[in-house]
Amino acid sequence: MLELFNGPVTLEKFSGKGAWTYAPVGVLAQAPKTHFGVLKVTGRIDEVMLNDCALMPMGQGRRFLAVNAALRKQLGKQAGDVVQLQLFAQEERAALEHISLADFTDCLAEVPAALRTFQALPLARQQAWLRWVDEAEADEQKVTRVEAALALLERGQAAVPAGSA
Repeated sequence: MLELFNGPVTLEKFSGKGAWTYAPVGVLAQAPKTHFGVLKVTGRIDEVMLNDCALMPMGQGRRFLAVNAALRKQLGKQAGDVVQLQLFAQEERAALEHISLADFTDCLAEVPAALRTFQALPLARQQAWLRWVDEAEADEQKVTRVEAALALLERGQAAVPAGSA
């Protein structure tokens, strides 16, 4: 397996209500090219094993690993704390073309009200939200759309924003 990153990182948090806590990994020199910049990885954070995780793009070639509430609790860490992160590229069975339902719900887990709203939606509406995120052309736009989805779903909005799926 190709080691992508090994070193200490300080957990950070995006600004705004319901924002994600994440481990920034910067630009990875040996990262394989992926569709939309999402890269499947395995590894460890401190002594906790990570399986089937995704490094998400954050613009200008930089990537981050979302660190959800359950993982932060297991680590006993929060934004501002330093963790030791080791990541390996996961062998892809097929090209990753879209954000997965699992990755999206992991993001939503940071905002319980948003997750509850999303889980109460019919599958077709859930897929419409995923399409809306995927339709963004640039990685930065995808991150912005995920943040917007968190806020809208937290307020109980079931409908995908106008002009989209």
